[in-house]
Amino acid sequence: MPATAANIVLPIVNNTVTLRKARVEDCELMLRMIVSLAEYQGVGERISVTAADLRRAGFGATAQFEAIIAEDLGKPVGLALFQTHYSIWEGTTSLQITDLFVDEAARGTGVGFRLVQEVARTARDRGCTSLQLNMVHANPSKTSLDRIGFVHQDDLLHYRLDAAAFRKLIEADR
Repeated sequence: MPATAANIVLPIVNNTVTLRKARVEDCELMLRMIVSLAEYQGVGERISVTAADLRRAGFGATAQFEAIIAEDLGKPVGLALFQTHYSIWEGTTSLQITDLFVDEAARGTGVGFRLVQEVARTARDRGCTSLQLNMVHANPSKTSLDRIGFVHQDDLLHYRLDAAAFRKLIEADR
C-alpha cells in the first residue's frame, strides 16, 4: 500500500555516518557497490559498466550522473547515483535516483534514508519539485520506499530496449 504524508516513518539515524559527493577516484568503489546492488536484486548478469565507463560518464566534460557516498567511520557503506529528469507533462525538473545501495551490514540503520534525503535536499537546492526512484521488482527493500513516502505509480510502466533490441530497431528497414 502506498505511503501518504500522514504515515511516513522516519528511521533512527546512525550518527557515525557521513555523506560526501563521489570523486573520480571512487569509480572502482562505486562499481563494486553497483555490482553488489545488482546481485542483491538478482540481476547481476545485467551489469556491463566498467570503472572507466563511470569515470567518463560521471566525471567527464558533461557529467551524465552524480553520486553520493555514505561512510561509517570512514568505511564506505552506501551509494546513491542520480541524474536530472525533466517532465514534459509537468514542465518541471526532478532528480531521479538510478541506483541506491546500502552495504548489508548497514541496512536498517538509516543509511539509505540519509542518502535519499541528501539527494532530495540537492533537488530542492536546484529548484526541483520532486524526486524519482526506479526499483527492480525483485528488490526486497520496496517497503523502505513506502516508509519514506514514495508512492508507486501503477499507471506507469517502465520499458527499455536492451543493446541488442536497440541495434535491431535502428537497423530495421523503414
